[in-house]
Amino acid sequence: MTALSLPRPGCCKWAEGDSGNYTFPCNNRVEAGVSYCDEHRALVYIPPEERRRSRSGGMTNTFKRIAA
Repeated sequence: MTALSLPRPGCCKWAEGDSGNYTFPCNNRVEAGVSYCDEHRALVYIPPEERRRSRSGGMTNTFKRIAA
């Protein structure tokens, strides 16, 4: 069994790896109640307005239901 790797308290929780073998390479400090540093938050957070735009941007019309 491999040792469990967890992010240090107060550090960014950005994980890399797969199949349960994760590492937490980012050691940037974060504020209490925040999971990611500013750089990684920009990668994972999609503002609600942008999410609504992408949903109504015609994506629903590209999928057609096939009768089986």
